[in-house]
Amino acid sequence: MKRLFTRLVCLIGSLLLTACAASSLPGFQNAYRAYNVPQRLVEQIRTKFASHGLTQASVARDNTGRIQLVGTYRDEDEVDAAFLIVQSIVGIKSTSPFYPEHVLKKRWDAEAGKALANFTLAQKQQAAQPVKRALVVGINRFADPYHLPDIQGADDAVVVKRYLEHAGYRVTALLNEQATESNIESAIASMNAQIRPNDDVFIYVSSHGNIPVPSPAGGDNRKMSIMAYDSGNADTVRSNDRADIILHFQQHAVPDTLVQDLARKPSHVTRVVIDTCYSGDMLDDIVDESAAYVRQTNGNRNEYAGISLASWSGDSYTGKGIRFSDDGAAAASAATRTRTVIDRSRSGYNIITATSPNEESLGPTSGSFESPLARDQVLKGSFFTQSLFAYLDHYHGQLAPAFRDAQSFTSRKAVEVSRGERHQIPREYSTIPADQNDLFP
Repeated sequence: MKRLFTRLVCLIGSLLLTACAASSLPGFQNAYRAYNVPQRLVEQIRTKFASHGLTQASVARDNTGRIQLVGTYRDEDEVDAAFLIVQSIVGIKSTSPFYPEHVLKKRWDAEAGKALANFTLAQKQQAAQPVKRALVVGINRFADPYHLPDIQGADDAVVVKRYLEHAGYRVTALLNEQATESNIESAIASMNAQIRPNDDVFIYVSSHGNIPVPSPAGGDNRKMSIMAYDSGNADTVRSNDRADIILHFQQHAVPDTLVQDLARKPSHVTRVVIDTCYSGDMLDDIVDESAAYVRQTNGNRNEYAGISLASWSGDSYTGKGIRFSDDGAAAASAATRTRTVIDRSRSGYNIITATSPNEESLGPTSGSFESPLARDQVLKGSFFTQSLFAYLDHYHGQLAPAFRDAQSFTSRKAVEVSRGERHQIPREYSTIPADQNDLFP
């Protein structure tokens, strides 16, 4: 009897150890339960692949039953499309984040030669007179008002434009109907050709974010993209097919890699502020104070399981989300590529996002809110952008304390207006010493 009891104890101990080991595996987030995706949905995915020209793409089930991409893909754009189709049909949680192995053409192959040419050009321009250059993009209303509800991106951008002009920047501003996909990408290309190593650069974007998809970085890393004024059109309004709508958005959004490549260009100082839902995914693999906080509050795990097509949207606040007919609310995200961090040895850069990963950027439904600095002052726009630039005025252009106070205010405001249901923690990554990071040096 004693021997039987000992064997039972050993068996139970082994099972517990196995469960603990399983809980540490990638993709364990949903309590390591099996995902019983119906076979008819798998067939629906394959049919959708075929209708969108993904002739060599296929799917299988991973070791937890999630739908995993297999097969061959011509390029990363095809992988993005395949991920979006699967996510639109079975949901993000039931989609395996593991990147397919057989991608024939990687983006970095084409970019390597371009980088070498840009470096040579930068060397020739080294002694040029420094210029302060800025690109500001903001959208309040979209060509597809049904899936892309009105926000206050243009209101945010006007405040940023006015501030940067006062700081001596040459500002290219694209607002509302001006902020088309082609105009934004043309403005980025133009600035990319003009930036010299001694210039100061400022990039600001306030818009909806697109639904994130896994990146080639592996694991649960995701990438985002930014919605332009015309990313949706009358065709997407008439369509009831979620996968077709999401694919249209992905094909007509502005990849955040374009912004990252612009920020990567050699300059004296580059600052990037992105105010979209899920903008924090741009800094996914940088360990900073806010990332540590988010992990701590989630049992030392990232919030990858928190992505949802339905955002919270109520009487007190609104999010920069994408709307679907069966959600009854907004959905969101942001990014379109690997988040390789800029590495420059002789210059500084500062990247600020309005959210942490998988969070929405919130603002008041009424359109305005009380300034954190003065009760008699009303701000109009998103909680983060408006408070950040109000604090910049207060601190005479010192970015470090302005970001600190705006982060605190935004985090409190998100919890307050959502009654504790939502969190928004702005993030910052900087190589510029805090005492030198002023917009008015």
